Amino acid sequence: MAETRMNEDSDLENFLKEANAFRRNPKKKFKKLKELDMFVLDNSLRETKVASVYAHTVTSKRAIWSEIKKCGFQYYFVESFTSDTRIGELFLEELISQKEDLSGAFGFADLWEKVVDGIPQPEPLVGLEKCKKFGVNHVMLEFDLMYHKIDYNRFNMEKLCKFMEDMFKWIRANLSPESLILVNFRDFSSTLENEPARVWEVVRFLATLPPQERILGIAYEDLGKSVMDQMEVWTKAVRKEMDRCGWEAGQLLVHVHEQWGLGNATNLECLASGATGIWAGVCSEGAALGHVDSCTTLLNLIRLGNTAVQKRYNCKYLREAAINVTKITTGELPFKRTPIYGDRALDMVFGFIHSAMKDDPTTYDGFDIAKFLGVERTVRVTTMANGDMLCMKLHEVFGEDDQFNEEMGNAMKQQILVNAREGRREEYDSAAGLAILFDQAGGQLTPAMANAINESTENQPRIEALIAEVKVEWDKWDAADGSADDKIPFDNFYNGFMTPYFGCYRCEDTQQGLKALDMDDDGWIDWFEFKFYLVWAGRQ
Repeated sequence: MAETRMNEDSDLENFLKEANAFRRNPKKKFKKLKELDMFVLDNSLRETKVASVYAHTVTSKRAIWSEIKKCGFQYYFVESFTSDTRIGELFLEELISQKEDLSGAFGFADLWEKVVDGIPQPEPLVGLEKCKKFGVNHVMLEFDLMYHKIDYNRFNMEKLCKFMEDMFKWIRANLSPESLILVNFRDFSSTLENEPARVWEVVRFLATLPPQERILGIAYEDLGKSVMDQMEVWTKAVRKEMDRCGWEAGQLLVHVHEQWGLGNATNLECLASGATGIWAGVCSEGAALGHVDSCTTLLNLIRLGNTAVQKRYNCKYLREAAINVTKITTGELPFKRTPIYGDRALDMVFGFIHSAMKDDPTTYDGFDIAKFLGVERTVRVTTMANGDMLCMKLHEVFGEDDQFNEEMGNAMKQQILVNAREGRREEYDSAAGLAILFDQAGGQLTPAMANAINESTENQPRIEALIAEVKVEWDKWDAADGSADDKIPFDNFYNGFMTPYFGCYRCEDTQQGLKALDMDDDGWIDWFEFKFYLVWAGRQ
């Protein structure tokens, strides 16, 4: 027995040592993320329209442009230039005519436009010529190291690097000696899986250029197929090679597409492993399942304690910008469950978690995004809501009333469980749903509740049609007393609507029914009082 106890003590000691290791020795990755002065190259004007059902227009480009400026992003893509005339070019013409500042504008251009017999050709330079035409001085040159049309035995890495160097010289001679240049490894992940030496040769070439000839940095992307561990080691390998060669100041910008739900975690892993920034839109819209956006990335850094990005960007506006750009791009609000800027992202769902085992259910332990953004956290009523939260929700939706107390909140909580046991699938988060739950739990419906329901409830067309039919009948009885004021005395209401179902006017059941409808207890049935119950019936 004593031996067993000793083993248990030893096991507990080991367990606590392992469990507390992170607390005692904060990981270098978290320290990196906390201190990272992240470079953001905004891609909202371009990324959000890739494979979008709704094409951008000059008007939508202008709206997105406004959001970019409000976020404080200094550098941004304006277009990916090809032989086609794209809408971004028309937008650029407008910006130029209005003398907008384009000092932070980047353009995408292919490193080579044409391949002949397996060899990339130095001409034509369609993308770069268009950068020159529109006065876009900063460029991201995109290239592939595993393109099936290129013979990499003949066009080896030495020749590719010389080709690249010639393009740098062309840019500085034709755009600006101060041009910021990035090169993007478009097939970064595939190449590192299959031909990693090619990546090393290009990185080493770029990192060993004379200081006065070095470019801004390297960009790379993953299409969402790689896992975090892969992107971690690949990012570290590139960063260490850059640093080994004395290119510590070189930017390393990552772009992660979403595919398997790992995007945001992978993106943060890359930033913790040596990437210095991202090129991304402020919202996640993009090809297929989208990409990792700057709003989510920056707010994740802030929740880890990063203050550098707060000085560099207007971080309190990021959520609003992400919502607005999503609406501009898709015509709809972001998906409700989208982290950070979805409609439910600020909901209070678990009272005991948000209060962090404290007495006050309104408190939130740790980083509170709602407080940071200066917005109110909204209670979402579900089976997980407790009495305190339901009470808070009543005040939030309907204002002040003596009935809205902890006792009523607990009664409503129990009513939710009763409804569930009876197989009634109802929602309680809307004004109508909350008021109905309040009534079911024994509350006396207030005029404010009825008014809120009357103003906000949207029924299905079939229910609306039925209510409209009832209203026609209502108007007949309303006029019967000589005054069409949307109020009917008890006896007229009984004759018009209750006679088929209740045997006599003075019976107890009839009188209880009439009193239940008379919310303000004035001896009359108002239309808005009656409509409330019609809405409730339509929801059943």
